[in-house]
Amino acid sequence: MRIRWQLWLGIAGLLVFIYATRGVLLPFVAGLAVAYLLDPLADRLEEWHFPRWLAAATILFLFFVVATGVFLAMLPIIQVQLFALVENLPGYLEGVRPLVDNLLLRLSDSFHVEVTDAESLIASIAAKGLDRMGDVISGLMSQGAALFNLLTLLLISPVVAFFLLRDWDVIVTTIDGWLPAEQGPVIRTLAGRIDKALAGFVRGQTMVSLIMATLYAIGWSAVGLNYGLILGLLAGILAYVPFVGALVAMLIAMIVGLGQFGPDSGPLLQVFGVFVVVQIIEGAFLTPRLIGSRVGLHPVWVLFAIFAGGEIMGLVGVLIALPVAAATAVMVRHVIERYLDSTLKKGNEPAGEA
Repeated sequence: MRIRWQLWLGIAGLLVFIYATRGVLLPFVAGLAVAYLLDPLADRLEEWHFPRWLAAATILFLFFVVATGVFLAMLPIIQVQLFALVENLPGYLEGVRPLVDNLLLRLSDSFHVEVTDAESLIASIAAKGLDRMGDVISGLMSQGAALFNLLTLLLISPVVAFFLLRDWDVIVTTIDGWLPAEQGPVIRTLAGRIDKALAGFVRGQTMVSLIMATLYAIGWSAVGLNYGLILGLLAGILAYVPFVGALVAMLIAMIVGLGQFGPDSGPLLQVFGVFVVVQIIEGAFLTPRLIGSRVGLHPVWVLFAIFAGGEIMGLVGVLIALPVAAATAVMVRHVIERYLDSTLKKGNEPAGEA
């Protein structure tokens, strides 16, 4: 009993520490995520008789060189399209507003509802949304904090990733040696299930999101939609959020399309067609092959975890939301399984025939 109280006290202290240091956790969380994602590759190189430190250094060098090269190659285009999108979005919304007003008038005629307040509400929401977006972009692009955070991320994350990836097996073995003999097998089973869920979702969904972002960017650029690269990247990132992410990506693309092409149905159908085709590819090919049934995370639980993590800890909370959700889901299932096999549950069932 005393050990249990110490364990719970240690967990509570760890949670308080994480919350208190959330402002500096980003490079460490990023390094941990990179090490976790690349550990299977390091294990494969070890099988080829690479020393662990050399395997870790080689994989991380190639990973960061490729990632940095792609980022630097795309950065000029991203900056141009991002600033142009933020600058022109108010005009696009103004172009969409007559269509919304017309729809509201038709609803008013059909249901005899006054729409004046609704119009002012939409205008207010649009204005606040634009102001908020401008604040976010300004904060991200401010020379002081943004440059410091970017340098910290680029300098600290690779170092953290290297040491964690080099010592990953040692860390796992050390923690395994701390487990109590009685509860050790159960904890190892739960850890294996958590790892399977994380590997299925994080690694699989990352590949799915990258492929979807590429397909969206190519498709929307091919049909002539402005800012196709930025909108494609945004759609790929939002693919982590089930259902809602896809709807938001489609909505933003259609707003830009309406502002660019007007009510002309031909180009808008092409924009929508790209969205439909990518969603079909994702549902029929990408998710079944890259994720499959290994995850076991309900979409509603994923949504709640992402929004709750963002509300509590901001960007760091969003990054750690899915691992925490996966671990929590596995432990809840274990508790339910224990209950279903317990005498408490079986005692409530009617006795079978003799």
